[in-house]
Amino acid sequence: MGAIWPKKLLHFLGLTGVNSAVFAKEMDNLIEARELQIERKHFHVEFRENDRGKFLRITEEAHGRRNTIIVPSTGVEEFTAAIDDVIEHAERTTPA
Repeated sequence: MGAIWPKKLLHFLGLTGVNSAVFAKEMDNLIEARELQIERKHFHVEFRENDRGKFLRITEEAHGRRNTIIVPSTGVEEFTAAIDDVIEHAERTTPA
């Protein structure tokens, strides 16, 4: 999987090595997971598999609310590249 993870997202995912199945559904197979806290938000980044295929699930918990996005594995490279592009563009255009 290493080749599909842009450097900015790799840094984000590598902040902690704690595996988490906090939001696991019994029908999903957890392949890899990371959990991290940034300010008052908790993030769960999971790569999972079910009978329909593999997918990336990112869940944010903050102030008693939970938001989740799911990206099919076929779109992970495009999704993470878009994140990397947005961050790089923001860094170039934001005054220091």
